[in-house]
Amino acid sequence: MSTSLHDRLRRLRREADGDAAPAPGNELERLERALVGAAGDGLSLKERLQRLAAAAARGRAAVPPPRRWREAVPLEELLQGRRIENERGEFFLIETDTSLESFHGDSPLSRVQVIDPDSVAVLSGEPVFAGFELRQAAFLDTETTGLAGGTGTAAFLVGLGFVDGDRFRVRQYFMRDYPEEAALLRGLADDLRRFSRLVTFNGRTFDVPLLEARYRLNRERFPLDGARHFDLLHPARRLWKLRLESCRLQSLEAALLGLRRDGDVPGEEIPQIWFDYLRRRDGRSLLRVLEHNRLDVVSLAALSTLACRWVEDGWAEDPRDVYCLARVLERAELPERCEAQYRRLASSGAHPWRVRSLLRLAARAKRLGEHAAAVELWEQAAGEGDWWALRELAVHHEHRARDLAAALLVVERALETLEDHGSPTAHRVRADFRRRRERLLAKRAGPPPTSPGP
Repeated sequence: MSTSLHDRLRRLRREADGDAAPAPGNELERLERALVGAAGDGLSLKERLQRLAAAAARGRAAVPPPRRWREAVPLEELLQGRRIENERGEFFLIETDTSLESFHGDSPLSRVQVIDPDSVAVLSGEPVFAGFELRQAAFLDTETTGLAGGTGTAAFLVGLGFVDGDRFRVRQYFMRDYPEEAALLRGLADDLRRFSRLVTFNGRTFDVPLLEARYRLNRERFPLDGARHFDLLHPARRLWKLRLESCRLQSLEAALLGLRRDGDVPGEEIPQIWFDYLRRRDGRSLLRVLEHNRLDVVSLAALSTLACRWVEDGWAEDPRDVYCLARVLERAELPERCEAQYRRLASSGAHPWRVRSLLRLAARAKRLGEHAAAVELWEQAAGEGDWWALRELAVHHEHRARDLAAALLVVERALETLEDHGSPTAHRVRADFRRRRERLLAKRAGPPPTSPGP
């Protein structure tokens, strides 16, 4: 079993005082050579031990204490924040602001001031958002004690961004411990009541229900009950899901704003960082969390503005983005604008978005009773081997034009196209066209002859 340096020195001291049996002669020399580099020849035993003790003390001083023993730095000493007191207690508030003339990534924040108030209604496809002024909205994001929700999950940090004159301000409401939650919620409510418009990212599913639950548990009224709440998550997916692998906020800001976060803390680690802060009271660990939250709020404003500019100005260039934009405009019941985007793709060689656009244009022509235009568009799509276009042509010739021969030719063309197709759905499509062929052949043969009467 190994013996510690302390035990070995203590044993040597006892030997020097005559209280213990002497140790082997080389034990002391080994210690001297290890700590001071040479044996203490010519020195008394006491002097040799004192020299060893001094060397050991110097060695301990050179090694920094474990991190858990270091002195914690209070958050208040690291940030330009302030304690806020109200009738429910105390919490900590951090305020930052930036000029609207500055850029967030590649996007100038000033654009938030010139967005058409109806753009949010177009983007969301919900008429209730008509007249929604982004420059008068509150941009909200929370950091919580857990990601699963439930009554045990609290928001220990709430970031609130808004336009104030020529500045974009971010206020971060932070509770340094659970007893400060009631004061935080009261302070947040006092600021939120002046807003009638709210913007979040996945806030309908997570942030707002969580805050509503915390206000109820603290016997407070949720201050945004009557506010119009625009959640950017689903409109962002509708605009960019075909091109981008992920539509998380950080993925969108990297792909669309050109913003890269150096040293950002992953969201799933944030609850544990806060719990560590409760144990150690070291504010240094929270600096990255606060910056993560601040960037989320500013990115939310920048991406909301960018998405609105896309639907206003038709910024899409990638065929996938153009198709998504056309679908957004169609959902918002803006037929002329969506048709313009579909025609951009229909006149290009961007397969399969060209075929999909041809089908959308044909469906619109069919609804308007423009059957000749619809047939022309279906023929173009069928020329690309599209099954649905062939089916629509067969239906048109059989039921509307009453041209059984033309319908039968389309069916035979479809079956030939599907002959060697390996798609999992191809067998069902072939079966549909075979039944259609049998019906057309029966119709063309005419009714069976009637037998003469007696």
